[in-house]
Amino acid sequence: MSSSPKPFKLNVSSELLDWVTDRVNTARVIPDLTHPVGKEWDDGVPTSVIEPLVAYWRTTYDWKKMEKRINETFKMFTVDLEEAGETISLHFVHHRSERKDALPLIFAHGWPGNFTEVEHILKLTAPEDPKAQAFHVVAPSIPGFTLSSSPTKPGFGISKMASVYYKLMNVLGYERFVGQGGDWGSFILRSLALQYPSCLIGLHINFIVTLPPKPLRNPITLFWLATRQKNAIFLKEENGYSKIQGTKPQTISYMATDEDFVWDADVIITWTMLYLISCSAGNARIYKEGNSESDGTSMLLGSKISKEVAIGVSSFPKDVGYATKWWAEATLAENIITWKEHPKGGHFPSLECPDEWVQRIRETTSPAKWEELLKAGRPKL
Repeated sequence: MSSSPKPFKLNVSSELLDWVTDRVNTARVIPDLTHPVGKEWDDGVPTSVIEPLVAYWRTTYDWKKMEKRINETFKMFTVDLEEAGETISLHFVHHRSERKDALPLIFAHGWPGNFTEVEHILKLTAPEDPKAQAFHVVAPSIPGFTLSSSPTKPGFGISKMASVYYKLMNVLGYERFVGQGGDWGSFILRSLALQYPSCLIGLHINFIVTLPPKPLRNPITLFWLATRQKNAIFLKEENGYSKIQGTKPQTISYMATDEDFVWDADVIITWTMLYLISCSAGNARIYKEGNSESDGTSMLLGSKISKEVAIGVSSFPKDVGYATKWWAEATLAENIITWKEHPKGGHFPSLECPDEWVQRIRETTSPAKWEELLKAGRPKL
């Protein structure tokens, strides 16, 4: 059973804000070692970066100002959805277009991101060009993340999260839709594509993780991939947060961005606040559930998305996941209609290069692109 969506506004209690403020005011930043020039980040985030951020939080940051901005920017709702014996109070953003030809688009965030990353996509509800495709935009918060409730029992893995998203779209009256996913959001929507291929008609992802090609079926592709070191370096040097949360879930953050991208202090603190005010560690569990044999990424990565779903891929050079087009065609999906290697950007393109990222989503999920490919002899969608 599911309930009807109810409007939602952020209104954090003074008691909870006092608790956060006390933690910030009494925080001690542990000094790190002295590193050679150019090696300051070798052991993680340097003290020289954390100290001014904490000082800014103590003296300048205004949560109520940010809370007001979020409430004014996003039309938010909650809805109770049943899945695997659980009742999830799912938080989501929903902006309907006034255009009759608008397509529903579900935006799936990852960790440590959140629903606010959808902000730049909201303009797709009313594009300036009347000939451009318009979209109804839906952006749920992953169960256990920020403003969505957490499952109460272990075993709530990727396919169950995908099923919750499918049920959300149905409650909203969207029987067929397109999607955008990054980080864990890409896995959730890939699972949705595998479970409900006739509903998810187009999907754009910007986090490409897939199994290596099989030696007998794709020997040339496998040989070429043996020369690629990017994923190996990440798994060796930067994957500690995943190992910890995959066995003993804790709240640890890793952010991979381009070298010249500077995180805004207000954004960092607001993202942190959205997790703090949830008073839940459910978000960290996704790494443990994602490692499970029954409902984790191993089941997902072993299956190819059928040709019923049109796939578009954007690869950013500083992202932590990478696969070549040949690799993805061998193991990820049957119908990859567009692929672009971007010159700049990392794991958070919604912040680093939002205009280019939104344009890619528009191109990939527009029926005009599908028609163009159909004329070129691609499979009928």
